[in-house]
Amino acid sequence: MNIKILFLVSIFTIFTAYSCASREERIELIKQEVDLILKKTDNAEMFNGLFVEGENRSNFRAYFDDKDLIFINEDLAKGYWSGVTNLYYFKDDELIYFSQKEVGFESADSKNKRTIEIEIYFDSGNVLDSTKKLKGQFVDIPQEEIQQILNHAKKIQEVAKNLNPKLN
Repeated sequence: MNIKILFLVSIFTIFTAYSCASREERIELIKQEVDLILKKTDNAEMFNGLFVEGENRSNFRAYFDDKDLIFINEDLAKGYWSGVTNLYYFKDDELIYFSQKEVGFESADSKNKRTIEIEIYFDSGNVLDSTKKLKGQFVDIPQEEIQQILNHAKKIQEVAKNLNPKLN
């Protein structure tokens, strides 16, 4: 009986500590979770997928720890003028961290090169922290762009889950 009580108290303590943690502490917990996910990918089951939306074409690798989608590494081609690598980290079916690196041109007709780097930490769908570097300068990420990222993440997450025969 004492072991059950001790177990319940420890679970409650961990849950309470996370929910009461400061923003910086929650970001640090997510960073630790991202490190754990990366270690799990070595033994995870991987599925290759393709997702096409408009002129955007994604080749991706989805990693599952049993039935749980934990990581997607996406190579996204935006027409012929830009290449993007998106990394999605999931915990309990929710996006917790997103990273993007894009190299390409301003537009299909442009000769001006551009680079973009984005990092976003999420907590239950809310943005905890975000950074965006455009041509080496830090800029704000508009809410509309964050919503586009979340919408794309949901779409590619669903496509990835359909690849795993354990889920179908």
